Amino acid sequence: MSGPGLPNIRGHEALLDRVRLALEAGRIPQSLLFHGPEGVGKRTLALWTGAALLCTGQESPCGECRSCRMAARLEHPDIHYHFPMPRPKRASSRKKLREAIETQRQERLARLRDEPDVPIDEGEVSGIYLTAVENIRDAASRRPAMGSRAVFIIAEADRMVPQDANPEAANAFLKLLEEPPDFATIMLTSSRPHALLPTVRSRTAFVRVPPLAEDDVVAHLIETREMPVGAARAAARRAGGSIGRALTLSASEEDEVGAAADRLLAAALRADPESRYAAAGQFTARGARSILAPALEELEVRLRDVICAASGADDHAQDPERSRRIRERWPLGEPAVLAAISAVESAREDAHRNLNPQSTVSTLLLEMSRAFGSS
Repeated sequence: MSGPGLPNIRGHEALLDRVRLALEAGRIPQSLLFHGPEGVGKRTLALWTGAALLCTGQESPCGECRSCRMAARLEHPDIHYHFPMPRPKRASSRKKLREAIETQRQERLARLRDEPDVPIDEGEVSGIYLTAVENIRDAASRRPAMGSRAVFIIAEADRMVPQDANPEAANAFLKLLEEPPDFATIMLTSSRPHALLPTVRSRTAFVRVPPLAEDDVVAHLIETREMPVGAARAAARRAGGSIGRALTLSASEEDEVGAAADRLLAAALRADPESRYAAAGQFTARGARSILAPALEELEVRLRDVICAASGADDHAQDPERSRRIRERWPLGEPAVLAAISAVESAREDAHRNLNPQSTVSTLLLEMSRAFGSS
């Protein structure tokens, strides 16, 4: 479903057909929100749609015209691709800060050209800050460089609200959504659309991007990472339809992430506060985006597997043997596990918002301990 050089979108054929039909009918909304679980291809779909909108070939996107080739290299002057980044330091003025943000964006785009699967923020405390939004609005005030349209792609758009919960950046972006220039198409992606300002959500057409089939994830791992079939199948089974998660599970840090999840669970099940404090102290400020976020995701997988085992639905567990071991060691009731899952989901929200990781973990472990009746 992609031309030469364009992103290979796997497993979303029905969604691509819908987008193609809308393109042919000239009915693509001016503002779109691609939403769905992390790692299922939302950014790739947005980039593919942007290429299709600007394609000059007979079938959009053809993958062969100059516009498509530039889009595939992330070099098209009319595709403005933005994403969370660390706040630049030591900028002497607002102008310098905006210049630093743009320089940083170009550096990361260069890396994405070589490593399309690399995480955008690589575990750093980052966001889409007001200065970045100002750069986006400036670009939207200028006519397209090559054709009649300009495309603005804002990945992880919910992170336009920085860690201090100041909605200034999101409000500034809202002004662009309220009165976009007639030549602009704006596409947002988010795994947490509920975290966007309601006024931002109300001005976009929602496009749900569902999890992928396990076979599609397996094929991607084999083709792009040359993984053995068995290892690819094991990672895909645990990934829940997310290529991004499967890549994390297949990387060298898998053991570290899994061990961190096990330590969190063990600390929550112990009766002493010292264990909880020790577990929380292992997460640095950088850990909120590098180890903590995937560790919380792994912790939630473990807890959901316990629910599957408790209800006799082992076939639906991502790791049935591990869930049985957990239940044998700690016979947990379903209400307690459900309460713990709720606490983990809240902690994942806090980690995503760049809140202090040690405070996030301390609160999580206290709530889980209460749920388990061990505090």
